Amino acid sequence: MTLSRRHFLTSSAAGTAVMGLGLNLPSAFAETSGMPDWHLGYTSAPASGFEPSAMRLVYGKVPAGLKGTLYRNGPAQFRYGADDYASHWFDGDGMVQRIAIADGRAVHSGRFVQTVKHRIEQAEQKFSAPGFGTAGLMSFPVSGPDDVNAANTSVIVIDGQLYALWEAGSAIEMDAATLATKGPKAWSADLAGMPFLAHPKREPDGTVWNLAISGRQVGVYQIGAGGGLKSFGMLDIGKAAYIHDWAMTERHLIIMVQPWLNESLRPPVVEGFEWHPEEGFKFLIVDKDDFSKRRWAQGPARAFYHTGAAWEEADGTIRLDAALYKEPVLGVGGGADEIRGIWNGPDAGFISNLTQIVISPSGDARLIETGLDGDFPQVDPRRHGLPRRLTALVTGQAVSQPGKTAVSVHDWSSGKTSTFDFGESRMVEEFLFVPKPGGVREEESWLIGPVLNLKTGTTDICVFDVARISDGPVCIWRGERAWPLGFHGTWS
Repeated sequence: MTLSRRHFLTSSAAGTAVMGLGLNLPSAFAETSGMPDWHLGYTSAPASGFEPSAMRLVYGKVPAGLKGTLYRNGPAQFRYGADDYASHWFDGDGMVQRIAIADGRAVHSGRFVQTVKHRIEQAEQKFSAPGFGTAGLMSFPVSGPDDVNAANTSVIVIDGQLYALWEAGSAIEMDAATLATKGPKAWSADLAGMPFLAHPKREPDGTVWNLAISGRQVGVYQIGAGGGLKSFGMLDIGKAAYIHDWAMTERHLIIMVQPWLNESLRPPVVEGFEWHPEEGFKFLIVDKDDFSKRRWAQGPARAFYHTGAAWEEADGTIRLDAALYKEPVLGVGGGADEIRGIWNGPDAGFISNLTQIVISPSGDARLIETGLDGDFPQVDPRRHGLPRRLTALVTGQAVSQPGKTAVSVHDWSSGKTSTFDFGESRMVEEFLFVPKPGGVREEESWLIGPVLNLKTGTTDICVFDVARISDGPVCIWRGERAWPLGFHGTWS
């Protein structure tokens, strides 16, 4: 099967399509010659990156008090020469985009993460490193996981330090202002090279928890708000399952073990995964203060990539939300067609379902399905691990191109979903909650994120008011250029 924006497919269009704003600018890169307009999202960025450039306010009024920096990460190297294409979307080298917002202005810059993999392949002008979906060449020197670290999945800022994240290697430290690469982060001397998952979880007090996945062994980091390692422990989950994301409450870690298993972990890694629905979906619930206090809960077989967040009720019931699939939707050739400018249309067999997973204090898991097809769920960071109502996600499947076209906010209390659909000329990426100054309620937030505008050949930064999503963006900044579609981001 093929991957198309991780098969974020098929959702009913809702809301009103935004008008085409601004100029019809030419494509940003020579690589797009002869390609469909949506191929901008899969086109290699310039090797030198993007110098700081002011974005134009092309719509609306910038909300008072909106100030901070949006960081985004994703693969941005897809081709060397005329015919050396990346064989999997997930193996393209990471580029961090920085959008600094202050005084009503937005300034964009972008830099490749200068990993060992990136430096070697840039020098050779070919894809040679082994990876998630790439076999690699025997000549590529590998002495440890960071030699093949693509640093292309997410970012986090801890105590002012910016880190580019991947699945199977170290966090890579970068300068938060210039995006200069500093190198792999060792949280302690004995943890050098230890994987640092791309989905860390931050408590409201700034404490960061994260996982290190190595087969059936899972390491657990606890990092203080000041950036120092507080603890590191190990768990055995019994199976080498695909773990991209996880969840936590105030009191517990929830390790979500889907029945997509791989005991070999040889490159290309994706070829070794096998779907075993008979195993069901297992949840390891671990006390944060005492890892010996743990229990398993069982649910029906599901696959997933991303969670929203979890919380715990007074009686110990755990609730968490995630975009679930009936089976894995990550193909061996993931994204290879799109990188070559080929789109075979949406596949109705790969529809997600925004689902609340409810785990009783001593029982198994039950699923509350919304029927809402989408992914990249996000929540108010002030409520991470705490009771809440709202989940934002990307929805609305385009017919004529890969990707999603809409932003939705689902209210778990009322069961209602508010949506704004940009229409077929946009490719919508992950949107993040940004709390309004002085606000307390979840609705007292903005949503901010990038949208690839196929009418103008540029990337737009759009801001919504969470309380009025269906009204459309309150403001839009437009860059001078497009940059490749990314995976995940953070606001700082």
